[in-house]
Amino acid sequence: MKVLNSEELREKISSGETFMVDLYADWCGPCRVLGPIVERVSSRLESEGSDLKVYKFNIESDKELASELGVRSIPTIQIFSEGKNVATKIGLLQENQIIEWYQSVL
Repeated sequence: MKVLNSEELREKISSGETFMVDLYADWCGPCRVLGPIVERVSSRLESEGSDLKVYKFNIESDKELASELGVRSIPTIQIFSEGKNVATKIGLLQENQIIEWYQSVL
């Protein structure tokens, strides 16, 4: 799973790609717990042949972009499609919760 920089995240959004992004910070305890869960979700989606890509973005690398994305609390997971944020989940989630959530959205 790729960690995006600000420029890459902006490009993904503007390209209209459908993707999920884990917005985190290194100092955030729940983010450190969620990290491996999101990795498993990414691997699971890939093994199932899903087109949905999963990325990570460290909000500390660009607080302005994090603000533009509406991040008020972390961990936050957002799903983008056609250049828009179509869904947001805040807090610690389990693998199946993330899978069920994304399936209900897309």
